[in-house]
Amino acid sequence: MKTNFKTLYEVKLFHEFYQTDRNGKNVFELANQIDRLEFLKNKFQENDDYVNQDIEFITPKFFINQMENFGLKLIPTYSGFKILIAVKAKKLPSAVTTYEPFNKLPNELLIPVLLSLKGSKINSVTNKKMDVELSSYPLFSNDSTITGARFFPFLTADIQAYDASNSYEQGEIAKFAVNDYKSFFRDHTDTIQWKAVSGIAFANENDKALIPRNANYTFPKSLNIVKADFLLKDNNGAIVQEFHFKNSTPFQKVNLSFDPLKIKTIASNEPEEKHIYSLMVTATSGYSKNYKIVFYEDDQEIKSSLGLVLIKVKSSINNYKLLDNSGKLITRKNSENRMDPPAPVFELNFNSRSSFWRYSNDKGKDLLGGLYTDFLDSISGYLVSKEPKPLTSNATFYRKPDNTLFFLPCPSDSNSLRIENNKIYSDIKVPESTLFPIAP
Repeated sequence: MKTNFKTLYEVKLFHEFYQTDRNGKNVFELANQIDRLEFLKNKFQENDDYVNQDIEFITPKFFINQMENFGLKLIPTYSGFKILIAVKAKKLPSAVTTYEPFNKLPNELLIPVLLSLKGSKINSVTNKKMDVELSSYPLFSNDSTITGARFFPFLTADIQAYDASNSYEQGEIAKFAVNDYKSFFRDHTDTIQWKAVSGIAFANENDKALIPRNANYTFPKSLNIVKADFLLKDNNGAIVQEFHFKNSTPFQKVNLSFDPLKIKTIASNEPEEKHIYSLMVTATSGYSKNYKIVFYEDDQEIKSSLGLVLIKVKSSINNYKLLDNSGKLITRKNSENRMDPPAPVFELNFNSRSSFWRYSNDKGKDLLGGLYTDFLDSISGYLVSKEPKPLTSNATFYRKPDNTLFFLPCPSDSNSLRIENNKIYSDIKVPESTLFPIAP
């Protein structure tokens, strides 16, 4: 007998690099999911670059058998993937058809999908911190237990509220109020600026709860750390493992090799709470940090990924549930033969890395100053954008104060990125021309 499969849920990955039009408008400016999905449809029809060219959505090795046992299938889609499930259909007297999983799904079951990198490109164009302490990776979930609150239909944790005591990096986003997110940078006078960001629920540091069993920890070089202590505690507060480092001269990086016999990874397939640990770090110079973490089973898999999507069958948040109270799929077919409601579509949002676009003459001569002053500054023979601009696969225009568009060359790829004095630049070499005359 032919097995009937239906969509249990779908995940769409929205990335500013791939989903920005030439006029600079991006998908995050669209408030409704139906409009964002239409945006993706148009990108597909235009045959534009898309994220599946650089990411492969795969089932981790530890879950391959469970996928088969529970009648689940992973199907790549344009800019994302679907999870299908074998079902038994039942038509009600109202002519509505419901779907029950052929094999019952436990409430605590966690369905993992790895965002496996096909190369280094997407890592280099994705917005992230330059200075990272714990070598951790994003964990995207439909449940708030691990990484906290989220907003449907997004799988990302909420961004941290602005904290005046924090030291922010270029491109780092902070939350100033409800739906008010801004990106940090220092302008060419080194004055702190905050740039408004369209959209919400971007992948951020709060998502980075997943670590390999062999992890590195890096201290700020300026602190001159000579003694550091690490305490790993389980969800009940009991100490699982300790690390102590001491040296007569300052050290910056240490390796944490966690004992696989003492920890549980998500591969153990137990209720989520048993996976959660806290890592307490104390060191000289008054250094103190605390992390909520989850261990991943395969170090190589997670280190070659952009993160993990981990969907819990019975989420603690209503809109994120996959099944109704009777154990049937949320989606069903109505009397008009349409799926109503459809299977849930969850979203992942990624910002592009932003850089100052810096134009220089390809012969090493100084460019004429005072050009395009609406959006460029003249600095030591260079022309540099007044504020960072996101990297995009499409060449994008500058926007003048009167909202008209003006085109100048864009960075060809992420290989042009340079980090200087905590600022990120994209170097763009240009020949002498009427657009870029050299200084007399």
